[in-house]
Amino acid sequence: MTSADRLLAGRYARALFAWAAARHEEAAVAEDLAACSGCLSRALPLLRDPRVPAAQKKSLVRDSLRGCNAPMTADFMEFLIEKKRFGLLSVVAGNFDRLILQARQVVRARVRAARPLSEADRKRLRESLEAFTGAGVELDVAQDPELLGGVTVRLGDWVLDSSLRGQLQSLKEAIRGDQT
Repeated sequence: MTSADRLLAGRYARALFAWAAARHEEAAVAEDLAACSGCLSRALPLLRDPRVPAAQKKSLVRDSLRGCNAPMTADFMEFLIEKKRFGLLSVVAGNFDRLILQARQVVRARVRAARPLSEADRKRLRESLEAFTGAGVELDVAQDPELLGGVTVRLGDWVLDSSLRGQLQSLKEAIRGDQT
């Protein structure tokens, strides 16, 4: 995807967010976008095919979105089809999700842990990150046995690596640095 496509997807996400916020339907649209990204990903080759008429594409999207929470989601999907930009859907959905978090003054922390974190561990980690960021923190925790021990936290561009694997890598680099 080009940087121009990413820029355009950001504009689309901001416009959709403003439209949804005006109707107080941000959460419903976010849920629809997440569902659509997954459900329509299998149909993406068909939706990108210029030989398939726009009316057929719109019909497929409308049928897929019958149970959607916000009717504006289907309208937005049709707009993407008309503009031949349906391939941007997943990027628009990601940007839309970030805009919702930003409006709620929440940041998402992607946490990878060598072992499952207990609720007490999650609470301590969340509180520490909230103190660090000055904002609410939503944890996205996944288990990654390759870390050997500890955790890694990604908060936007900032990465904290307190994993055993990361510490061993740092030690290895330090030893190599002493030898040169």
